[in-house]
Amino acid sequence: MKSTNFSSPSRSLPVPRRYGQVYLSNRDIARMEARLIDPSVHKTVLEIGPGHGELTYYLLKSGLLVTCVESDHRNVDSLELKFRSYIESGSLNVKKGSILDIHEGSYDAIIGNIPYHITSEIVFHLSKFTFRIAILMVQKEVAARMIAKPGSKEYSRLSVNCQLKYKCSIIRYVSRRNFSPVPDVDSAIVMLNPLMPEMDKPHNLEHVINRAFSMRRKKISTIFGKDLPEYGDKRPQDLSPGDFLELSRLLLA
Repeated sequence: MKSTNFSSPSRSLPVPRRYGQVYLSNRDIARMEARLIDPSVHKTVLEIGPGHGELTYYLLKSGLLVTCVESDHRNVDSLELKFRSYIESGSLNVKKGSILDIHEGSYDAIIGNIPYHITSEIVFHLSKFTFRIAILMVQKEVAARMIAKPGSKEYSRLSVNCQLKYKCSIIRYVSRRNFSPVPDVDSAIVMLNPLMPEMDKPHNLEHVINRAFSMRRKKISTIFGKDLPEYGDKRPQDLSPGDFLELSRLLLA
């Protein structure tokens, strides 16, 4: 097993607040996250926003082949120094940039402690990648929306999109005290397992979902200006993800 000069967050670079990121400071949680990826089943991993490399360290120790995407050049320099031997052996590839600027890729697993200010954007962006499992640390409130059921106050565009594409589950909640600097919110670790794709998914589905939730207090018949007996008197938050599929088909008829 290769060794690395892994340092704790308290001895790492100062946090660059302009990137809107907080850093996991609890190694036990990083270790637990890494163990959710089974190296006997998954080999290639995309890590989003590795920061100071807390999670990266445990992924590499598991024998995984890791590609990191990091937007802060200072963290990139630090990662390249800490994990030089892994980079030289081909176990680690560090890319500077935003995950939102990468539009395709195939990995066994995707993992990351997601920047709070672009959480939803990243979750939507994952559909551009092929993967078998995703482990994401997100805001607790975002996690609640991802798994929310129709009729609940958390049910949203994010809920529908996630549940049409993935089996979503919350693994555990993580207190804000486990991050540096300490944020104003708690977090949750969520697991996404891709569902079999709908072969006849209507091309207007995304538009229908977006339009519906932009006017979520109105009835479906009012939003789309059509007489839709089954859905017309309902509001967006009353429709299941499957209902949105059928509604999209009806609107194309």
